[in-house]
Amino acid sequence: MNSKNLTLFFVLSLILMGCGSEQDFTRAAVRGIVKLDGDPLPEGVIRFIPAEDNKGPQASITIHNGIFSIGKDFGPLVGTNRIEIISTDDGGFAPDDEQAIEKIKAAGIKRIKVVKVPPQYNRRSTLSKSVTSEGENDFVFELISTPADKSN
Repeated sequence: MNSKNLTLFFVLSLILMGCGSEQDFTRAAVRGIVKLDGDPLPEGVIRFIPAEDNKGPQASITIHNGIFSIGKDFGPLVGTNRIEIISTDDGGFAPDDEQAIEKIKAAGIKRIKVVKVPPQYNRRSTLSKSVTSEGENDFVFELISTPADKSN
């Protein structure tokens, strides 16, 4: 085999094999509802983060009017996932929007109602769900903004 053919052979081999070492992850479609104090969470993101022996990329899904849904191609990994839920409701204004701040002051509005999901459901979340490759992955999350009084 001459050097030209050998080079062509290696180039074709690389193309057929692919250059990356991307793993095949088993993903699944999920959907569900997120409620905060009984009402649908207006806007947010729910993250399915692989937990325990489940290793791989997380899936982030937008929540709109309490509903989230994502197909199998971009869904979470099958297995146990830690769940983080955050609100993206900013009251309709960017925090650094000077014109919006001036309008709020001029209108005499004291506070903008911003929906906040408590930390026990996001960065300190202990929520988890098992995602399966068979059947429906339909989840309901009932969040409470104020923890129950434990002194009783």
